[in-house]
Amino acid sequence: MSNNSNDIDSVLIDKAKNGNEGAFKILVNKYYPRVYASLFSFTKSKEDSEDLAQHTFIKVWQQLDTFRGDSAFFTWVYRIAINLAKNFVVSSNFKKQRSNIPMEDLNIDFSSFDSVEEVIIHDESMDKISNFVNTLPESLKTAFTLRESEGKSYEEISVITNTPIGTVRSRIFRARESIIEYMKKELINHE
Repeated sequence: MSNNSNDIDSVLIDKAKNGNEGAFKILVNKYYPRVYASLFSFTKSKEDSEDLAQHTFIKVWQQLDTFRGDSAFFTWVYRIAINLAKNFVVSSNFKKQRSNIPMEDLNIDFSSFDSVEEVIIHDESMDKISNFVNTLPESLKTAFTLRESEGKSYEEISVITNTPIGTVRSRIFRARESIIEYMKKELINHE
């Protein structure tokens, strides 16, 4: 992100810290779409992502005075959002609500399949893999999701999770290893 954008954020943050709700609304409008997209990659639910995004910005408003500027503002907001998402995911409420991902949310190019049977097999496999990822230990799942779904760099994941970069690399490697092992055992051997 450019220094100009960071400078604008700094001015808006200072104004918001002094109670200027208009400045805070500008920050919310700027970052809400990115926060929502990040949360959706965790919950796979539009409603839950909207709720968590709103909770994120309520918490940001309440804790704005604690933002010191050691990292980019979005990184700080993102960390709050991810922590809320992780708490939500481990809650029993989420486990009760969890269901298969709707077809329209998978963004699959169906023209790449030759038959209806291949589409069904692919869809079932994607559901099984997604469900398996949700069973990984939280630290592995978070690192893997940030890398694979969010496209975050190892450095960004390190900052977001407040974890050394070597640990981030190890967690992503272990998550990938577990997924590959699951795919070999459950998907490939059962065809």
